[in-house]
Amino acid sequence: LHPAFQSKMAEMLVDIQKTFNVNLIIETHSEYLIRKLQYLTAVNEIQPGDALIYYFNNPKKVPKGEEQIKRISIDENGSLSDNFGPGFIDEGTNIKFELLRFNKSRNN
Repeated sequence: LHPAFQSKMAEMLVDIQKTFNVNLIIETHSEYLIRKLQYLTAVNEIQPGDALIYYFNNPKKVPKGEEQIKRISIDENGSLSDNFGPGFIDEGTNIKFELLRFNKSRNN
């Protein structure tokens, strides 16, 4: 799904929840959907606690001191209460830097 539509999907899910007063369980790997929920919380479209995130660490690579499943909440300014594991939100940035390093080494 196009990133802009992933973001719009967050708005649609919030509308469904408000209109029908239902709880939704959504499985996603979409940073855009999560970022939009952060924004909607920051602008008071939804309240902190209305959108809860459960991050599932790889069972074979659970970081020391963490559970396999950790709850991440969105506070009133849109910040996340905890970080996602490696390879989620940071993956695009990691690829960008790998490409920059590759191009630099090729040009030298």
